[in-house]
Amino acid sequence: MTTGEVIRRVRKSLGMTQTELGAILGYTQPVISQLEHDGAAVHDVRVLRRIAKALHVPLAILIVESDEEADVNRRNFLRASAFGAGTAMTVGAAGQAAAAASSTGTIQVGAADIAEINASTNQIHELDLLVGGDRLCRVAANEVRYVEQLLGAASYSEAIGRQLTSAAAEMMTAAGWVHYDAGRLDQARRYYAEAAQTAAAAGDGLAASHALLNASMQSFQGGFGPSKPSREARPRDGVNLADAAQTAARRDGGPRVRALGAIYEAGAHSATGDASAMTNAISRAHRAYESGRGHDPDWVYLPPAALAGMTGWSYMRIGDHRTATAYLQEAVDGTMSWPRENVGWRIKLAENHIQGGEIADGCQILIDHFDQINSVASTRLQSTIDSVVQEIHPHATVPEVRELLGLAASR
Repeated sequence: MTTGEVIRRVRKSLGMTQTELGAILGYTQPVISQLEHDGAAVHDVRVLRRIAKALHVPLAILIVESDEEADVNRRNFLRASAFGAGTAMTVGAAGQAAAAASSTGTIQVGAADIAEINASTNQIHELDLLVGGDRLCRVAANEVRYVEQLLGAASYSEAIGRQLTSAAAEMMTAAGWVHYDAGRLDQARRYYAEAAQTAAAAGDGLAASHALLNASMQSFQGGFGPSKPSREARPRDGVNLADAAQTAARRDGGPRVRALGAIYEAGAHSATGDASAMTNAISRAHRAYESGRGHDPDWVYLPPAALAGMTGWSYMRIGDHRTATAYLQEAVDGTMSWPRENVGWRIKLAENHIQGGEIADGCQILIDHFDQINSVASTRLQSTIDSVVQEIHPHATVPEVRELLGLAASR
């Protein structure tokens, strides 16, 4: 089912006509028809956010898989909306740009456009926590193309230009993360590099730190699999990137930014096997988290559960499974409202039990929550499950192992 079909079904279930939905949104009936037939604008998170609000449904249900034809439509989004003369579709920040372009010949960017871009970035991060990155790659890529077009073709003041460049960097980092979650590692790496360069051009150390931190995790983890680094991992690069991220954020970073940099450094050190450096970095992360100095931007996602989870993950890597269990259970208990996040920590907790020799207990965790795990569209997490299944095959005489193998085979 495409996004347009979902919109049509929800609208009809509410007994609403296309004209009535258009009146709520400020669109004409033909525009609603275009949306329901998967016109280019349904691939813009700004448009989807308004539709979801009008239909009183979670935005996540409108982010659905699409075919190659829909992907072509996404690639043509800017030409079809924000930069297409005479288009009927003018919505959100893209619509404001189109209106300015048609009246003056130049796209004018102001504070409202920056706010829309930042809201879209935050929405992509939130949707990833709910549904996983697989469903968001094309949407995020489209948003990056949009801000890149604004940077290259729009008119704005020097101050707005700096804000736009910073907003573009954050959107690139968001795109990098969802591509990483979807297993598209080369694209993720490219987005992170572009984000760091763009943030540097804006003189935005915090945005640069964000991109570098995400690149650090990808470097020290490599591809996917149980929490032992893959063959593609470059843990030393991960340490260097985490150090660079902390340096970039040193002037303006607040408690959570500093804690995030240190805990990513700990993860990278755990991948190198340097337990002393890892525990030192963990100690710095927890001290920073309790401090009150500096400013934490909106992108920093580090609730106590996330800090606990990353701490437990580091201890698991060096084989201290007892310490890891306590931290990973705290992460599971603290993320019940975020399905993708909760699934991720449950898998880590199960891995920790299995790697620590408690194979039946680890398998039981995955058995008890297998439906929840299967519902999350994250190639990263699904690939991790596949790797766990391979790891437990030699223990097929254990009843819980046999049950988990059966569930995995039926997926």
